[in-house]
Amino acid sequence: MNVQTTSSLIHQIANFEVQFVNHHLRDLNLNSDQGRTMAYIAHHPHSKQRDIAHYLNRQEASITNLLKGLVNRNLVIRTVPLDNERTKLLSLTPEGEQALVHIERVFHELNQLLQTPLNSDDAGDLNDLLHQVKTHIYEEEANPSSVY
Repeated sequence: MNVQTTSSLIHQIANFEVQFVNHHLRDLNLNSDQGRTMAYIAHHPHSKQRDIAHYLNRQEASITNLLKGLVNRNLVIRTVPLDNERTKLLSLTPEGEQALVHIERVFHELNQLLQTPLNSDDAGDLNDLLHQVKTHIYEEEANPSSVY
């Protein structure tokens, strides 16, 4: 008997999502995390490396190489504010903004694909339920219980 738990279904969908995005961003020579990072920066101007790490649920150190690659490819720029030399603020370069058009189209297509089998009420309900799960997970992470 093949029992599909909530966590296994989420895992399967998440794996599909990464494969879909990687496939569709291949022509830009970007992967899913790089595309998500660029989209995040576009929607959160002057974000910091810490913000990206939290968004991608990764350690800051692992984001360093991701950002270095985007900076080296002239897609992202790091600027140091005058009031804090230790902080680097992230923004997209003009080349990054051009790539963002394709990146956002890929994420829009992915979202459409995931919502296609659902009517608008079901899509809204699913979104609400997933937000509840996400909120609960982050609350548990902030206040760990004996579950872990």
